[in-house]
Amino acid sequence: MVLYCRVSLNAFVESFRNTSGPDSFFTLPAKGLMHIVPQEEIEYGLSLLRESIGLYEERKGIPVEKSKKAMPFFRQDSRMLVGPEIGMYVIPLYEEPGEPAQSAEPSLVLELDYQSLGELCLFENYSLLSCKYEKEPILNHFTAQLEKEYDTFFFDEEHTGFTPDSRFFSMLCNACLEVKQPSSVGDKEWRLASLQATDEVLYRYEHGNLIPYVPISMPVDCLKRVYLEDFRRQPLLFGTLNGFLKSKGLPAEQLLNLS
Repeated sequence: MVLYCRVSLNAFVESFRNTSGPDSFFTLPAKGLMHIVPQEEIEYGLSLLRESIGLYEERKGIPVEKSKKAMPFFRQDSRMLVGPEIGMYVIPLYEEPGEPAQSAEPSLVLELDYQSLGELCLFENYSLLSCKYEKEPILNHFTAQLEKEYDTFFFDEEHTGFTPDSRFFSMLCNACLEVKQPSSVGDKEWRLASLQATDEVLYRYEHGNLIPYVPISMPVDCLKRVYLEDFRRQPLLFGTLNGFLKSKGLPAEQLLNLS
């Protein structure tokens, strides 16, 4: 199985800045989820978690006045989740290459080996997540988790928080990272995700915004193909990319494809 990642030409060149041969690494930025995913998508995932809290309370006969359903999931005046000061950083991946990007800048599609990505996650404490689109299975999953987690978080007029052994923060993260609208099922999206403390990430200026990101280094053998989209608009680019990959000690003829 392979997964596809779309990158700009600039990002591609930067990712190989320190690459030197087939046994080395290339680096892609995992950007802050809140900065690259529409707010309504994040809110949808969290709304299903909130709905599952209500379903759990109905099943357990918990009175309305003791409900935790109205618990705030974000810090005040912020898009940071309540709980630890940890952010979510992702590289979007897809089961299919998708349509060419509508951009003035050339873009490339990287074909990545699924097994190699899984091994990377195992050794580097990343997560490779398949996005979920069906509402009922998501609600059932969250409700089942609440059997263990409901008593590990609290919410009242004075306090909102978690017990030391709580995994409710992980449930919040999963609602943001994995859940997408049913109408987006055709995306077949996966996400290579990293959770990092906010004071341990890097920042870049991009398209008028300041974007937090985490550099994720992957072994070069994770990269199976590089597809150059709409190469007819850039007739010199194919040969130049061929030379660039060779300069990095990589098998350009094997990697580079036209699409």
